Amino acid sequence: MLGPILAVTLAVPDLAAAERAYAETLGYQVVSRGEISAEIASIWDAPVTAGRPFLVMQPASGADMVFRFVESPPVPNYRPLRTYGWNANELLVEDVDAMPDRLKDSEFEIIAMPRNLSTTDEIKAMQAFGPSKELTYFTTVKNTAFGLGQAESFVDRVFIVINGGRTMESHLEFYGDKLGIEVSIPQPVRMSALNAILGFDSEREHPLSTANIGGPFMIELDEYPDGTEERPILPGDIPPGISIVSFLVDDLDAMPVDFRAKYLKPSGLPYNGNRAAVIVGPNGEWLELIERR
Repeated sequence: MLGPILAVTLAVPDLAAAERAYAETLGYQVVSRGEISAEIASIWDAPVTAGRPFLVMQPASGADMVFRFVESPPVPNYRPLRTYGWNANELLVEDVDAMPDRLKDSEFEIIAMPRNLSTTDEIKAMQAFGPSKELTYFTTVKNTAFGLGQAESFVDRVFIVINGGRTMESHLEFYGDKLGIEVSIPQPVRMSALNAILGFDSEREHPLSTANIGGPFMIELDEYPDGTEERPILPGDIPPGISIVSFLVDDLDAMPVDFRAKYLKPSGLPYNGNRAAVIVGPNGEWLELIERR
């Protein structure tokens, strides 16, 4: 019912810093900029965002998946990886072992160095905070059999978005039962960045499942530890940090979940005049659904 991923929207306090970091360090290019329209603010049911500056950036590969950065005020008490919802973007890269040198002296802060996953040696990843403290995984997929695609530029597109939840059951009920997406059997997996940020033992494992949303994209469904909180949102605003993930869908009318507001047909990326609306997942994550023409 969902997929592929079309865009990830980040609420950032400094639009210029985001543009500089993603262009100079990751090789992304600006493909659109402007102000959030009243139509888009209406879809989000976030009236205070109307008129805010934004920019859209695309990887050097030319992949259709884009980042949208919206200049937004900081939210008191919001701390990355300590709230439920969208908590990380995972990007395909050609050579993850070369990424630490690429990130050195940049606006990215390395959290965990390149390491094979605890479940396979065919995927190797590292993690870093971006200029707005957004957590980013840089990942090299060595085996095409995983169906996740491979990088077509040194740093390419998002291929996985990571969703932190209260319980694994809340994830599986919503994405598996309600939306009808194929989800994997949960298993314990080492999460290097989460352990480092929360001060846990580096080998500590946490429950993880994946939702296969079609094409070379996935949603990672993590169960977060005790002490994780609801994400604070300013009145009339979008969530801070990794705010919204936009997905292509076949039919908005078939969605078994209420929209935050009435659907509209905005122009520009990532909508291109197609119907769009927002739903909210079980852990406060905002999913923007854009209907396939």
